[in-house]
Amino acid sequence: DVTVVDEMDTFTRVWSISSGTYSSRFGSVGTSAVALAARKLKAKLVEYAAHLMDVPPGEVEFRDGGVHRTSGKAAAYSIKDLAGRAHWNTESLPEGMEPGLSATAVFGFSVARAVDAEDRVNSSNTYGFIAEVMAVEVDPDTAAIKILKYVTVHDAGTIINPMIVEGQIYGGALHGLGGALYEELAYDDDGQLLTGTFMDYLVPTASEAPDIEIAHVVSPSPLTTLGSKGLGESSSMTVPAVIANAVSDALRPLGISITELPMTPTRLHERIEAARPAGRA
Repeated sequence: DVTVVDEMDTFTRVWSISSGTYSSRFGSVGTSAVALAARKLKAKLVEYAAHLMDVPPGEVEFRDGGVHRTSGKAAAYSIKDLAGRAHWNTESLPEGMEPGLSATAVFGFSVARAVDAEDRVNSSNTYGFIAEVMAVEVDPDTAAIKILKYVTVHDAGTIINPMIVEGQIYGGALHGLGGALYEELAYDDDGQLLTGTFMDYLVPTASEAPDIEIAHVVSPSPLTTLGSKGLGESSSMTVPAVIANAVSDALRPLGISITELPMTPTRLHERIEAARPAGRA
């Protein structure tokens, strides 16, 4: 099992040596530390098994869930077997090797710089990239926006878990669509919140989710252990921009450019009506 310990408690501390996993840092920083620790543990397993086999470490290899001889048909040692021996039979360990199977690793960016005079720091150091294209259709009578095609291309470096990546992209895209088309903290002239419940504060559901064509350009980061960059927020930041630009292009003949979100049907309908030629319904 892998246990990731992050001792940042924002309820009791505003700053810690651990700055958390925000800003997609787990994909770059957390996984790098995990990979380094796993490599240390693998090296320990190989050394221990080689000692038990009474051969140099160079004559064994880790594969198929255990340590095997690189040649011949000698018995292999599974991880389970080695873990049990390292805990219960400590006299079988090589001289100087600590009992048990555990490893600790700390990862830091080699290019990281100290906090500047204004208390700012570059916490990410490596960055993913997104390019998106969207085609929309705007109903001139109801101002309803229909997404005809949506393509999103990501460069998150080495992709560690494709299923999680897809989920992050879909979730981020829907989050962005919510901010672009539905969600708004509206107040009346007296400062009373008008969207305090989900009856009034609209969020997109599966019914509003468009089909998304996802593609990847993989350029591994030279700064992380696995080459990963992370894409935690993914399309949540780009969707509002791409759909606003697409709607602006659709309404270009009317001279309408989107400069305010969300683009609710009521707000968009008012702009369309105001832009129509005089005397035309």
